[in-house]
Amino acid sequence: MMNRKLLFSLCSLAFFLLIVACNKQPGDASQAASGAATQPVQDPNAPVPPRLLKGVHAQFPNTLWDKPGTVTVSAVVGVDGKVGDTKVMNSPHPELNQLATDAVKQWQFDPARKAGKPVPYMVTVNVKFETPAPDKTVPGQPTPSTAVKPKP
Repeated sequence: MMNRKLLFSLCSLAFFLLIVACNKQPGDASQAASGAATQPVQDPNAPVPPRLLKGVHAQFPNTLWDKPGTVTVSAVVGVDGKVGDTKVMNSPHPELNQLATDAVKQWQFDPARKAGKPVPYMVTVNVKFETPAPDKTVPGQPTPSTAVKPKP
């Protein structure tokens, strides 16, 4: 008989401890003391990349439809969010270079920030030139993918 009461008491205690352990808040001091981190700490001075506000599609004249491809343009986004210097990094056809840079130079960004202040930032943009499908009337669809890195 005593064994049943002891077993019941132990089971009740284990159940109580399980409930308490499951109801701990993520920020409990016991968890912090154990060294378990819930999220990595981010550097508050790390630059925040620029955010595209307005993109412009590159012109793709039908005389160049036989030369589709992607032009990779490196561009500096200034503290005012406007695109400054550009450089073609990769291109399938030289005829597409000026069309791509002309379009990217019209783009507008929310500038990059470091410690809350606008800073110049280098972005890489891929401008894709595709021959339009027969049912489309707008030639070319540039697809910006901004891989960003801080300007040295």
